[in-house]
Amino acid sequence: MIEINTTQIFDKCITSNSKKWLVYSKSVEGASHSRTGFSNQDSIRWKQSHTSNTVVMSVADGHGSDIHFRSKVGSQFAVKIAVETLFDLFHNQPIEIDNVFQVRDIIRYSAPRLLVHNWMDRVQYHVQKHPFSNSEIDLILKKKGPLILEKIVNNPKIAYGSTLLTAVITKNYFIFFQLGDGNILIVDNDQNVRCMFSNKNSDSDDNSSIESIIHTESLCMDNSWLEFKTGIFDFQALKPKLILLSTDGYCNSFSSESGFLKIGLDYLALLEKFGFSYLSKNLCNILKQTSLEGSGDDITLGLIYQM
Repeated sequence: MIEINTTQIFDKCITSNSKKWLVYSKSVEGASHSRTGFSNQDSIRWKQSHTSNTVVMSVADGHGSDIHFRSKVGSQFAVKIAVETLFDLFHNQPIEIDNVFQVRDIIRYSAPRLLVHNWMDRVQYHVQKHPFSNSEIDLILKKKGPLILEKIVNNPKIAYGSTLLTAVITKNYFIFFQLGDGNILIVDNDQNVRCMFSNKNSDSDDNSSIESIIHTESLCMDNSWLEFKTGIFDFQALKPKLILLSTDGYCNSFSSESGFLKIGLDYLALLEKFGFSYLSKNLCNILKQTSLEGSGDDITLGLIYQM
């Protein structure tokens, strides 16, 4: 079994449903962050088994604003929790199903609730071991005022706010989870590209009060498990050749959705025409140049490629 938390380059292949999958990831600091000295808030982690047909990849983007001053830690917790929890659920203690409809409620409700619960436990433990410092409190008081400071002190998880995207491959089906911004792209065998979930905001009237001080769905919202977008597909329904997970710094670097979706075909062409070695040598520069000419934000990309 291999578990990776990476800003480096790794490649491993496994057999899944008679398919060989190459799993690969890269994260780069945004151009604007490089100029200001602000650290990369993205995290990515993946885990796969050589003895079964399970792959779990997770990407998270810490919000990085003043009120989310521990969001880098929050995003690291998010991907670690997601990979550990879902790998245990679908590999170590696999759910045996004959039909995807039998597991829909688990995917839609139980799994997101478990992810949020485990993330909250990790955050609460971290706050207990590392209480907010005087400098952190003084900075929030100076920049945001006493009302926002009171909200954060009473609800420390706000400081750790992060999005979360996860893909799970098992022997018989694909499962996807998304909370907040970011994109999961699927390129199928016919070279059709689809975005797994819409990034439109919820129209619900009963959103958490935390949402009034953030700009996307977040793990730090109350009842955030209810905001997860989820999907489950069997192999024949999806037929993916390439799965891409990216933080929103990538999509926001394009002026149109169609321009962003084209990266699916671009990466597939790079892999099939030039191979993994070429991509591994050039992806860092590709992502950095995209950030420089586009959003200026951190960009993280994970690929799951059928060889």
